[in-house]
Amino acid sequence: MDCLSGCPGIPVRQTRVANGFDQQCCWRVKYHAVQNWNPLHEAINASYSIAGAIIVLFLGWFVGQRLTYLWNVRQKRREFQLSASQQFYVAYGEFFATWKLWDRLDRTAEGFEERRWELHKRAAAAEAIIEGTLVKLSSELTLGDEQIDSLGRFRQAFQQLRQAIRKDCALSWSSSEDPEYKTFKILAIRVSALLASEWPKASPSLEEASNQLLKITSNAWENNWVECSAQPAYRVLAGGG
Repeated sequence: MDCLSGCPGIPVRQTRVANGFDQQCCWRVKYHAVQNWNPLHEAINASYSIAGAIIVLFLGWFVGQRLTYLWNVRQKRREFQLSASQQFYVAYGEFFATWKLWDRLDRTAEGFEERRWELHKRAAAAEAIIEGTLVKLSSELTLGDEQIDSLGRFRQAFQQLRQAIRKDCALSWSSSEDPEYKTFKILAIRVSALLASEWPKASPSLEEASNQLLKITSNAWENNWVECSAQPAYRVLAGGG
């Protein structure tokens, strides 16, 4: 920069002046620049810049942490849901395996009582998984009356195998059109669909969850768990052709 352009009271000339005057003018410019420099203002400006940078960094960290937390919660919830679904399918498969073994068990063979007790334990273990699934659904979802109805009746349907083994009698589901068997399959699909649905972010309150579980596990379903729509679509009339 030309020193003459910064000298107060001295117009800019087209030609340079002597070196001595030029140097003197440069010193005067530097002197006035030092006089105009305010360390307080500079400190305030610097503090604003530092504070702005710190705020930006903090907001970025906070938002990033919050998003990471929400993502982790969502992932854990999804894993929890998949685990519940998997356990339900395992229990359903174990029900059928135990049922078929019980139907084929020779009651006259040696060691029948021991084998019967083993199958009874397997049925009870599968039933325990279903009970745990019902607790999960009650605590994670706000259930409607129809959903509570389906869960309560499915619980009763699932108990039929254990009760049959305990009473030492066959499970009387001899046909795919048997009303009890049809109800069992219909209710199983409803429970499976509930487990596979998109669970809401908000869980029910402790009181809500408790009331839901109490309704599902009520003995009120014991004598009316068979669905009316599962009744046979036709009947053979006595004496009919």
